[in-house]
Order: sequence, then structure tokens, then C-alpha cells
Amino acid sequence: MKRRAQVLNGAQRPADDSGQYVRAVQRAGRIITALAEHPYPMGIVELAERVQLSPGSVHRLLATLISIGWVEQNTRTSKYRLSTRVLGIGTTGLITNPVIQQGKAYLARLSQHTGWDAVLSTLVGMRTVHLARVGGTQQRVMEFEPGVSQPAHAMADGKLLLAYLPEPERQDLYAVQGLRQYTANTITNPTDLERELQRIRERGYASDNYERFEGARGLAVPVLGSDQQPILAMLTIGKLDPTPDQELALARHMLSLAREMTDQLTLVGDIPLPSNDFARYNLL
Repeated sequence: MKRRAQVLNGAQRPADDSGQYVRAVQRAGRIITALAEHPYPMGIVELAERVQLSPGSVHRLLATLISIGWVEQNTRTSKYRLSTRVLGIGTTGLITNPVIQQGKAYLARLSQHTGWDAVLSTLVGMRTVHLARVGGTQQRVMEFEPGVSQPAHAMADGKLLLAYLPEPERQDLYAVQGLRQYTANTITNPTDLERELQRIRERGYASDNYERFEGARGLAVPVLGSDQQPILAMLTIGKLDPTPDQELALARHMLSLAREMTDQLTLVGDIPLPSNDFARYNLL
């Protein structure tokens, strides 16, 4: 466990290969990401500030994205949101993506081990989006449909993925979306949450103390990409009440499954290149 935590804590970002990329596509991707992360439709000025581009550049990119059906504009407010076509593309990806499909086998093993639900999730803004689930034999604590999201700051998997975002990006997300309280144990102060995220980075896994649901808590570990950065979170959630030694043993078991999943994806060539530098919008 300690070795894995050290690997995560010392992970390095890949070298900058920006010379091989098409800048216009990068900028359009940043706009799509910003629209996905933001809880409400965005105006041009707000969006331009978010992605650090001029309003004129953002307007032209948005016009292009509207023309291909990826962005929609509200006719009354003139604000922008992702289109239903993009939502359909994402849903198709849940069915065809090999990472999700192969990951279900590891979720099944985790669910069989714990008796509780096992989930693979990713981070979009301050929401953790559940991509796949295998149900346990114990009573289910939350409903699940692919694409359903939960508040990241109140979930073990969300806190895990937040911990590896750049700190300026987290601060921006706190300011935009806030830290809503769900139970008496929800962390709602950014300073307290930053201390919690530091502990997560140090030990290499995350847990929640009944921060989202009164009667359930979760434990989450990272599924690592080729550069040892998290690409997904693996979560078990239920009426977990382990002793510290039992929690550590479960975390070790989950880390072993996550490493095995990474190794298998690498073997067949399906390991994705991670990209969690969401704050780096300096594309001028």
C-alpha cells in the first residue's frame, strides 16, 4: 500500500508535445470540457474567461461547434450548453469503450469480495460520473444508471480524483460550484477539503465518512494510466464499517485489482493516455 501511494505521489506528467497538436482542435476541446464541467449554460464572456481565450475566438469556435451539432444555444438567454447529440455520443461510448467493458470483470470480482456495489467512475467538474456498476449481494444504497453523477467532494471516488487535479483547478471549481452539504459529515470548507485531499495523496486511496449518504460510505482507489496518473476511480460503496486494519486490507485488495486492470489494458493496447490537466487553458 505504501509503495503504491509513493508511486502516485511522485508521478510525473508527460513531456510537452504541443508541437504535434492542432491548436484549433485543442481550443474547441477546452470549450467542450468547460461546458461539461459547468453546472449551467455559459455565456461567451464567462466561457472566454474560463478557457483564457478572447471572446471573438470563443464566438467563432462556438459557431463551428453549433454547425456540427455539438453545442446548442438558448434562443432566449443566448447562453451555450452541450447538445443532445454529444450526450448520445457519450452514451454510445459507454457501450463500446473497451476500458469500461473490460473493467466490469474487475468490478465483478470486487463486488463478490465485498458483497457491495462496485463502480468505475470519472470526474467532470465537481461531479463524479459513474460509468459502470456491478451490483453486490447486499442491499443497494443508491440507484444507478450509466452517466449518473454524484457530488465529488462528498464521495470517496470523487475526492480521490479531485486529489490529483492541479490545485488552481480545484480552487476554481470550488468557487464556481461550491461545496454543498449533504450530511452532517460533508466537508464544506475548501481548506478542510484540501487537507483531506493531501491525506488521500499520501496514502494512495480515499474513503468517505458518510459524507454523501447517511447510511452508506465508500472506499476508492485509482486505476492508473501509462504515466501513473489516475484515469478512473474504482469504488466500493455500501454500509461499510471496517476497522482501520480491515479498511487497509480492503484498500490493498482494491489496489491489486486496479493494477491488474491497468496491466491487462496495457497488454491489449487499450490503456488510454490520461489527461487531468484541466486547468491549463493557456493555449495562446
